[in-house]
Amino acid sequence: MQTTLFNYTTLSTRLEKSTRTLFVTLNRADWQNAFRLEMLFELESLFAWCTSRVEINTLFIDSSSAEFSTGLELENLSGLTPAMLDKINSKLQKIIFAMMQLPQTIVIDLGKGSQTLASEFAMGADIRIASRDSKICFNHCHYGLVPAAGGMSMLSTLVSPTYARAWVLSGAPLNETGLTQSGFLNQTYKENRNELIAKLLSGIASLAPVQRIQAKLGLFETLRNQFENGIVMDRKIAKASMVSEDWRTKKPETKDKAFDFMPAKSMSYSVKLSLVKNEETPTIEQ
Repeated sequence: MQTTLFNYTTLSTRLEKSTRTLFVTLNRADWQNAFRLEMLFELESLFAWCTSRVEINTLFIDSSSAEFSTGLELENLSGLTPAMLDKINSKLQKIIFAMMQLPQTIVIDLGKGSQTLASEFAMGADIRIASRDSKICFNHCHYGLVPAAGGMSMLSTLVSPTYARAWVLSGAPLNETGLTQSGFLNQTYKENRNELIAKLLSGIASLAPVQRIQAKLGLFETLRNQFENGIVMDRKIAKASMVSEDWRTKKPETKDKAFDFMPAKSMSYSVKLSLVKNEETPTIEQ
C-alpha cells in the first residue's frame, strides 16, 4: 500500500507501508532537476520532518529524469553571484551532513548519472545505486568552480583519496568499475532495476530497527571530526576560488564548455592565501 505525502513543488513523495519506505523523487525535469534553492529548502524541510520519524525504515531518493540531476543549473550559471553560490553550497553542505545522521537508511538511485552538486548530494546516502551505463561526474572545475559542498573533503573520506583526486581533477565521467571498486556505488543495474530496489528495501525492513539506527550513528561518529574539519576547509578554498568569477564567463552564443577562464598566472597567490587566512571560520550547523 502506498500513501502520497506533502505538497512540494520540486519533490514528489509517497510512503510504501509494506517496507516502511518513503520514496522521494526530484520532480523538476524542466530544470534538469538542478538544485535550485527552492529544491534545497524543500529537501531540508523533508529531512527535518524525518528526524523524529523513526518508524520509517528507508528513504529512497530518485529522479523524474533519466539523469538524476545536473546539480548546478548549467545554462544559468552566469547569472549567479558569489553570494548566491555560497548560499547554495552552504545549504547543500548542511543537508548532506544531516542525511548522514538521519535515523533512516538512505538509498539514492543516480539513474543515468549525475553532475556537480548532484554528485556531492549523493555522498549523503548510505547506499548508492545507478544504471550500468550511468555517467557520474565531479566536473565542477569544467565550469569554473570547485566542489565546495563536500566534494573535496567528504569525498576523500568516503572513498580512497586516490580516486577522489582523479575524479575531481579530471572532471571526466567515471566508469562502472571505478565507481564500484571505490565503494561510491554499491550496486549497478541494467534491466533488473525494480528487482534490485525491492530486494534492498525488503532487506533493510528485515533488520532490527533500533540496532540499525544505532549502527548508522556509530558509523557516522567515527568520521564526524574529519567531516567537520574538512567542511571548514572546503568553505575557505571555495571562497578563495571565487575571486576569478570564472563561472560567470560563459558566452551565451557559444557551446556548453566555452568559458573564458582566467589564466592561472593572473591570480595572485598572495590574494588567495590572504582570503584563506582571513576568512572567518564557518560553523557547522547541527
